Amino acid sequence: MFVNEIKIENFRNISFMGLFPDKGINVIYGENGQGKTNILEAIWLFTGCKSFRTSKDSELIKFNSENAKISVEFESKLRKNTASVFIEKNRQAFLNGVQLTSPRELIGKYYSVIFSPVHLSLIKDGPLNRRKFIDAAISQIDETYAKKLMYYNHLINQKNALLKNTAEDASLLNTFDIWDEKIAESGAAVIKCRIDYLKMLEEIASDIYSGISDKKENMKIIYAGSFGFESESTDCIRENFLKNLRKNRSNDLYLKNTTCGPHRDDIEILIKDISARKFGSQGQQRSASLALKFGEAEIIKRIKGEEPVILLDDVLSELDLTRQNFILNKIKNKQVFITCCEKETVSRLCTGKVYKIENGNEVK
Repeated sequence: MFVNEIKIENFRNISFMGLFPDKGINVIYGENGQGKTNILEAIWLFTGCKSFRTSKDSELIKFNSENAKISVEFESKLRKNTASVFIEKNRQAFLNGVQLTSPRELIGKYYSVIFSPVHLSLIKDGPLNRRKFIDAAISQIDETYAKKLMYYNHLINQKNALLKNTAEDASLLNTFDIWDEKIAESGAAVIKCRIDYLKMLEEIASDIYSGISDKKENMKIIYAGSFGFESESTDCIRENFLKNLRKNRSNDLYLKNTTCGPHRDDIEILIKDISARKFGSQGQQRSASLALKFGEAEIIKRIKGEEPVILLDDVLSELDLTRQNFILNKIKNKQVFITCCEKETVSRLCTGKVYKIENGNEVK
């Protein structure tokens, strides 16, 4: 899919901007704080997800403005579509002139992958960011996954609240068997989705990593669960999860927290069969992060039949020249938006469009 046109009004520091992007590489450059990332953020909102920078819609509206509006024309499966997002107290979305009941209805209509400096530390940071990455990636190709995850998190929050109150009401202990059965069933479905996704991701991302490393290194992806299971069937995962919930109950009561389950799991990345988080160089870790994000884009293409729009926010300066060249000139058949500060980076772009941004305006 491709974005043919985007209009931005009263969004962040942008009063009005209209762009007609190239179907290949689009470089948006300028000094820090000029509004480059705001353009990527506006494009991202059409995925139906919240901003990748804030959870508060009110922060997206330009200072002293009552509302903001973003409109886009995009091609999907050879069909032109128009969509708009209107932001006042919250977001409203429209697709081809029809108001949607929720912006989340845009999920499955418009696909995009965001890669920011946060993702460069995806490998070396803690497990929370890796869980967020995998959960967001699955949600783009499986509209039911977000509901499964929300229900599981709801159950965990409810049980944790009970764990905190057992000292005052011992009768709550009698309810834990029921809660654990629900949690095991719900959590097993989440884990199964994650494992299946990581199998696809490993196949694709390992090839991408091999290309970035000039075929000198290999990458593997392992689901590091907080409990073991003999097979990857949902039933086996559920049974082992339930056993561990019961085995850990006394410890959970002491800690007032549920200590095993998909909310505690991790994803381990191996480079040359060694932990990239513990022993990988900075270059290896960043290459692995790139491979994961471009692998996410390729899975969307395979599953949904659409090339997602790729948004790269201020990551080039953190990469060496070889990896910069890979992004600028080796990515084919994808629409890419890249923000950067360095004019020298722009000069290495072989084909595409360049936009200079100052104070929320395009400088022509």
